[in-house]
Order: sequence, then C-alpha cells, then structure tokens
Amino acid sequence: MGSEIAMRTVTDLQLTARGLPSFYHTILALRFPIDVAHVLELRYLLNHAADAYVEPAPTADERQFHKALAAAIDSFGIKNTYHHERLIKILAMIRNLHVAHLRASRIAEISLRNALADIRDTRAKLVRHGLLSLLATIFAGMTWLASNDPGWAIQLLTLILAYLTWDCFHSLPNIDEEPEVLNPALNEVLRSRVESLNWKRLIHKLSLILGYKRIPGLEVFPIDSHA
Repeated sequence: MGSEIAMRTVTDLQLTARGLPSFYHTILALRFPIDVAHVLELRYLLNHAADAYVEPAPTADERQFHKALAAAIDSFGIKNTYHHERLIKILAMIRNLHVAHLRASRIAEISLRNALADIRDTRAKLVRHGLLSLLATIFAGMTWLASNDPGWAIQLLTLILAYLTWDCFHSLPNIDEEPEVLNPALNEVLRSRVESLNWKRLIHKLSLILGYKRIPGLEVFPIDSHA
C-alpha cells in the first residue's frame, strides 16, 4: 500500500493557499496502489475545487504557462480533450494557490523577523537604560551617604533611580521569552514553504489519481478491494 503517513493525511487535505504545502507533499509522497476510498476522496477534492475555481483573465505569462502545461500533458500521452483541459485547469488553479502561498509565507516571514528585530532593539534599550540608571543610582546614593544632611530631593531621586534600574532589568526575562515563541513560528514558516513545484511529478500523480492515465502493470488502487 501507499505511504501510511500520506494516507493518514488525505482526509485532512485542503486545496487552499494555506493547505497547499500539505496537499503538495502528500500527493508527491503517494505510492500506488492506495485504498480506493482515498482515490475517491482525492478525486472529489480536485474536481470540487476545479468546479469552484474561476480562472482570472489570462496574462501573457499565464498563456505561456498554459502552453507549457499542454506540452507536458501531451508528453504523458493524455489525448482525451476533456481530460487534457480539465488537468490544465486543475494545474492552473494549483499554480495560483502556490503564488498565494508564497506571498502569505513571505509576509509572515517578514512580520516575524521584524518582531524579532524589535525585541532585540527593545532588549538593548532596556539594558542600556538599566546600566545608566544603575550608575546614576550609585552616584546619587554616594551623594546621599556623603552628605551630613541630605535633603529630600536627593533621597527621592535615589529611590526613583533605583526603581528605574530594577524595572529595566526586571523586564528582561519577559522580553527574553518572546523569541522562544517567535523563533519556532519563523522556523515553521520557512519549513513549510514550498519554493517551487515539480510539475512533471505533479502531472504524473494527478493524472493517475484522476484516471486520465494508465500505466501497464501499475494499479492506482487494488482492483479486488471493491469487488
């Protein structure tokens, strides 16, 4: 049977920009034959998404992409006109989802990196202000102790400076906790990003799943499993 990991995730797949990485990696990881129920689920997912997909007005780049897709599909021996056009539509939809996925992924990366940079700046300012307050506190305290009759102003100033010093350094642990959340989030964004799609493998897998292509000796699903 196919990859157990891939099979466990089939029912959770979504053809959305957010769900594209899981969909893409699951499809490419499939090892045939797979259970007929999973084939039907994948066909429903692909056909339902294709039916709902509204193709944008074609640009020169998209027309060139469609032309390249058509040539690639022809090379796989898919001659049925309906299958040919349907597969082009599904692949064009996946391409647009991939573009949206990359855009969202890069926006998330920039946001997280900016947040981490802000934290570093804030921490540096706290340390700098804390050290300056500490030096000022020491100086004010020495002035207080050296005076035979310190006035209330120097006493109040010393206490205020001592509080500011404490507040700066007391805030550091909370600041240091934030990267512990943001760094794993950034790593996950980078890990899950699909930089490019392997179109040949994708065409091969999808054409088999959809029944548009048959390879002698290869069963997409066990024939006797639904006999």
